[in-house]
Amino acid sequence: MYYLQIEQTALIVGGVFILSILVIFIIIFLFLYQKRYYNHLKEKQELRSNFQQELLKTRLEIQEETFRNISQEIHDNIGQALSFVKLNLNTVDPHDATVVIDKLSESRTLLTKTIQDLRDLAKSLNTDFISDIGLPEAIGQQLQILSKTGLFAIDFSVEGDAFKDVSQRELVIFRIVQELLNNIVKHANASRINVEIMYLTDKLVITVEDNGRGFNTKTLNLPDSGSGLGLRNMANRMKLIQGSIDIQSNPGNGTKAIMQLPRLPHLL
Repeated sequence: MYYLQIEQTALIVGGVFILSILVIFIIIFLFLYQKRYYNHLKEKQELRSNFQQELLKTRLEIQEETFRNISQEIHDNIGQALSFVKLNLNTVDPHDATVVIDKLSESRTLLTKTIQDLRDLAKSLNTDFISDIGLPEAIGQQLQILSKTGLFAIDFSVEGDAFKDVSQRELVIFRIVQELLNNIVKHANASRINVEIMYLTDKLVITVEDNGRGFNTKTLNLPDSGSGLGLRNMANRMKLIQGSIDIQSNPGNGTKAIMQLPRLPHLL
């Protein structure tokens, strides 16, 4: 009987001990889960905050670049066209009906083109124009601006069935393309620019290529490499929108940038 009581007591103590261990394990598990959950929420909030800051920065950069393009466009094209119209009107001989008709016709054509150019510039002031006209058309407008300079031969193609993406992601993509084109203009000493947009079933692929001087991609890791910093910023932006960018270049052989943006599951 005595041994039976000892055995029962041992069983009770053992059961309480195991139960205590189980309770402690559950408490620790719940604590770790809660901590991990809050860390996850914090990371999501930081990512959302970083994305919103990057988006705001992108919008401001696009507007700044747009203002620069508008200034150049007004100076190089619109200003010259209006000056030519003024010259036409100032040199009209009212006694020569044929000359009057010809000069008025030329002036009317120039004014029509100038009005259309002004409308295009007005549209580009709003960063929502990418959502309105679509990413390919927005990129095409940038290439058209470069083509007007007469310094570059432009080859632009769009393949596949175009699909709409989230406007914020398209905005970031557009800014990166804009930045790549600016790099070509400023540093590449190129005469040809090829841009290809491919809409695949599961992703968007954009290739920007030039026949310029190129560079050694190994120098991108140098701390004092300004171009490396710019390209790393592009890579970070692509990462924020779940995409990637691959820069391929060699001295004397031009540069090719390939951007890939996976299609969001709910857009498939």
